[in-house]
Amino acid sequence: PQVPQVGCFDTAFHRTQPAVAQAFALPRRLSAEGIKRYGFHGLSYDYVARQLPEVVGERARGAVVIAHLGNGASMCALRDGRSVASTMGFTAVEGLMMGTRTGSLDPGVMLYLMEQKGMDAKALTSLLYKESGLLGVSGISQDMRTLLASDAPEAKEAVDLFCYRIARELGSLAAAAGGLDALVFTGGIGEHAAPVREKVAALAAWMGIEVDPAANADHARRIDTAASRVAVAVVPTNEERMIARYTAETLGL
Repeated sequence: PQVPQVGCFDTAFHRTQPAVAQAFALPRRLSAEGIKRYGFHGLSYDYVARQLPEVVGERARGAVVIAHLGNGASMCALRDGRSVASTMGFTAVEGLMMGTRTGSLDPGVMLYLMEQKGMDAKALTSLLYKESGLLGVSGISQDMRTLLASDAPEAKEAVDLFCYRIARELGSLAAAAGGLDALVFTGGIGEHAAPVREKVAALAAWMGIEVDPAANADHARRIDTAASRVAVAVVPTNEERMIARYTAETLGL
């Protein structure tokens, strides 16, 4: 009991978002109870944001979108290094398609499953969190490495949907940030899956994004071409380092 304990919340980084970015279109009485968009992966975004000046220079102070792609996946828009919007909301199931999570889903689908399939909260929780995403769409695996190595059309469909959803959210977050100066990939998939980065860049080419194939294949820190209007970077995240830093600061070490 004498040992200090420090809580490092993944939601804290997103508290700089404007109120409108945190709100759901629900009755005010429910919003007042705390039902709003919180966002997650904050430890990762904070760490990556601190590395950006060394990687993209002055662009780090502009409109930046970081894609934390892994078994859990989300994206965050930053302005001047601060979170202004994120894909995850009240829970860590909203937003991007993930390893086994659906990402954003029409609430009407859940009502349909409850009314027509007799699914209860427990069954829906399992469906949303454990049976969907890359695993559910492919029917093969939740592991991106396995899907990229597979010749099965279902594997390709899962990867294509994953990348499509990232590109869709990229446009949305660029709007929230007021432009796009830099796109940053991090997380297990973001750092290591060159084909995913290539697909996302191709889908977002209309934004002026152009990736150098050789640099991308080598997982270089900067993978954009000289002609690209947007800086594109790969920055390994380190959430544990941020936890250690926050703990040391809190305890005055």
